[in-house]
Amino acid sequence: MSQIDVAALTARGNNLLISISGVRGVLPAGLDPINVAHFMRAFAAVTGPRIVVGEDARPTGPALKSLILGVLQLAGKEVLDAGLAPTPTIKAAVASARAAGGVMISASHNPLEWNGFKFIQSGGFFFDKSMFERWNAALATGAFPGADYRKQGSIRKIDAVRDHIAAVLQAIPNLEEIRKRKYSVVIDAVAGAGRDALPMLLEEMGCRLIRLYCDATPGGTFPRPPEPTPAALKEFSRLVRARKAAVGFALDPDADRLVCGSPGLGAINEEYTAPLAFLGRARYLPRGSVRNGVLVVNLSTANLLAAVARPLGLRVVQAPVGEANVVAAMVKEKALFGAEGNGGVIDPRIPSYGRDTLIGAALILSAMAASDADNLDALLGGLPSLYMEKTKFPVAKDRLPAIFQRLESAVRWSAVDRRDGLHLSRDDGAWLHIRTSNTEPIIRVIAQAPAPNELKKLTALARAAVSGR
Repeated sequence: MSQIDVAALTARGNNLLISISGVRGVLPAGLDPINVAHFMRAFAAVTGPRIVVGEDARPTGPALKSLILGVLQLAGKEVLDAGLAPTPTIKAAVASARAAGGVMISASHNPLEWNGFKFIQSGGFFFDKSMFERWNAALATGAFPGADYRKQGSIRKIDAVRDHIAAVLQAIPNLEEIRKRKYSVVIDAVAGAGRDALPMLLEEMGCRLIRLYCDATPGGTFPRPPEPTPAALKEFSRLVRARKAAVGFALDPDADRLVCGSPGLGAINEEYTAPLAFLGRARYLPRGSVRNGVLVVNLSTANLLAAVARPLGLRVVQAPVGEANVVAAMVKEKALFGAEGNGGVIDPRIPSYGRDTLIGAALILSAMAASDADNLDALLGGLPSLYMEKTKFPVAKDRLPAIFQRLESAVRWSAVDRRDGLHLSRDDGAWLHIRTSNTEPIIRVIAQAPAPNELKKLTALARAAVSGR
């Protein structure tokens, strides 16, 4: 076994990020074939015999998958190749096939020059801290369970999307009512992993589709910026309003983030995705499950879901940022629902048990039909206004302690949470969260306040702390 210098792999300038969220790198500098082989040898060393592999639509995906399949086959693995599929579909396939793990080839919303891998363990869950540490140790030692030439692995193609759609449809109790409504829906799939899966689901639900960026593009390029921000969704927003669609759904490249649109507003803030989806879940909660029921969100998620849940007697628990952290808290609390405010909807009834755009879209349609709503605007009218700002800064990690100290001493806070960077909150509902990103070489600053003027004060405070003023 050869020794691998993990620190050298991730040295500044390599454009390579390794964290519990997976591996992301720029090609060719950070994610060259030798690095990829190291990563997959280590993955093979810490997982069992059956592995599911999927990819988004990035142009480097097929070549990376060929390399990954080869390494896994040489390790004696039975590989189930799901092809182009959303990240939640691959997670669901790992759970449904009782596989030992899975690899989703994607850099999520990063620019096109990036690609990466999301590592999945048995049960369909992303790597937790323990699995990540085992993988990191295997990477450092160069461990590889090479198979005898007579016991090479196998590769078999599977249709994971169909199974995922079937699980989502089974979870929607008013499916026939939705089908009768024949809602018109705009889908912006950014030509990514959800370009087939989401349209297939919505057609099964009786919707009339207006497709935007649902076809493959030459060279696998993105027809708009990959992260579904307001600036990136201008055409989506225009189309939802111009066509007077009942609702719109926009995705990121690996289809685990969902942003909605309404005919009156166009694209809306991604923080509304979770509470809108929960309306579809809450309407049909089994009797008795509401009492002492728990919902889980991350520390960077707006208070909107709590505003919907608390009147029902539900308790909202916060977890550190990262799907693995939210899901771990959901399992511990036996939660009914979970979310990340960046457009992530988590329904524990679905085998994906993570951020899942398919169940998110289905639940929102369920809520609309159950409320006899003609369009999404009717549901939005019942939700609170949102005053929130998300910013990011290219700040070195070693400056964070000083920034944290300035923020803590600047204002009298009612609560301080240091589980994930620094989360500061006040009794009036205002809060500020500053943390290092797991997916980009930046720090993120998120603030929410009960009024615009209070938000302005919070963001000014954060900028001053970051700049050292």
